[in-house]
Amino acid sequence: MEKNRILIIDDDDNLRDGLINLLNLQGYEASGASDGKIALEILENQIFDLIITDYKMQDVDGMHFLRTVNHQFPSLKVIMITGFGSIEHAVEAMQAGALNYISKPVIPQKLLQIVEDSLSTTNKDLIQKLNGKTLDKMRHFQEMVGLSKPIQEVYRKIQEVAPTDIPVLILGESGTGKELVAKAIHDLSSRNKGTFVAVNTGGIPKDLIASELFGHLKGAFTGAISDKKGKFEEAHEGTLFLDEISTMSVPVQISLLRVLETNVIERVGSNKPIKVNVRIICASNEDLQELIRQQKFREDLYYRLNVFNIELPPLRKRKQDIPYLVKYFRSLFNLELNKNIKEISADALHILKEYSWPGNIRELRNVLLRAVLSAEEILEVKHLPLELTQNRIGSDMITFRAGTPLSEVEKVMILQTLNAVNGNKLKAAEILGITRRSLYNKLEAYQINNKEL
Repeated sequence: MEKNRILIIDDDDNLRDGLINLLNLQGYEASGASDGKIALEILENQIFDLIITDYKMQDVDGMHFLRTVNHQFPSLKVIMITGFGSIEHAVEAMQAGALNYISKPVIPQKLLQIVEDSLSTTNKDLIQKLNGKTLDKMRHFQEMVGLSKPIQEVYRKIQEVAPTDIPVLILGESGTGKELVAKAIHDLSSRNKGTFVAVNTGGIPKDLIASELFGHLKGAFTGAISDKKGKFEEAHEGTLFLDEISTMSVPVQISLLRVLETNVIERVGSNKPIKVNVRIICASNEDLQELIRQQKFREDLYYRLNVFNIELPPLRKRKQDIPYLVKYFRSLFNLELNKNIKEISADALHILKEYSWPGNIRELRNVLLRAVLSAEEILEVKHLPLELTQNRIGSDMITFRAGTPLSEVEKVMILQTLNAVNGNKLKAAEILGITRRSLYNKLEAYQINNKEL
């Protein structure tokens, strides 16, 4: 079974190290940070099941840290350590979102009991057969998974636009989850009692798109053997999501523009107007402005659709979310395939985190589906496809001529490491095996600035 990971935050070195040793001896995987600022940097790159933080600290104190965590990582459980008898601090911490609190001096047995109680639900979830409610708990926003800054910005935009009724344009590469975003907007809107209808216009023959969207009368064209409602009528009082709108022919674009302006449709083969009340959300993985320049997409329709846009980041730009996604899909496929994959090896997770994922979350999902299907209890490197595991070093290897000064070699290695971790100096220092202060000193000595990263 995977160990529960706990982060201890305290500027008292002796107390922090003592708590780390106590928890490690009890079978947890504990590590520490000396203040809230360092802890927030750690949370950008590592996953924890529980955080124990002191109330009073320099730089970022416990309360500021708690509020920041609740905003950026809302699913994280936090326990606050307060001064002896500081009931007002404990109450303040609980109101700000702390799961529990511990008064100083910290009594080991009491701490261990609170930690066990705080993690008991998680442990049950790992042991018991997973169900839909369990999967819901692993999602961070509606049906989406992830806590990185790019995806948090997407969540913010969804919450901002959902209460309105304006059209939304979702942009992003294939496989980034555009339909999930559209569904979240619908579910958080006043239309959530109505129907959410999703149409992939790229998957419909161009001469049938009008029929699919607006419906048709019997005999309107060959094969129209009966009257048929279109997607607009199905989505009446709800939301219509049109994916891959760049594939629409110009005549259908004109019809869509007319509907947006009048809220009236006509079935193919009919001139009878039908009033519809539908919110439109569209998505595209192509550059619509470039298509406008090529006269393949109408500019007036683009501006009508692009009242509010949400751009989804590709998975390679939100790699901090990969461990969360892996855990979620592993749990989902355990349920769907009646498997019991308890964990994923560190090497396999490292490969998944380093891969560029051109197919984004859809590709990650398919890779994990195959891996869970072939694994027994632990998902290992051998269960991953060859395209992920082969040539892992390849062109990233660096060679130096004999006689190259050691300082030059060190500078190149520091630059390579910083680039590999997107400039995260704490992570780079860990990989290089030096302290963060030593890394800063070397950056200054080699005159390395952020422009070189």
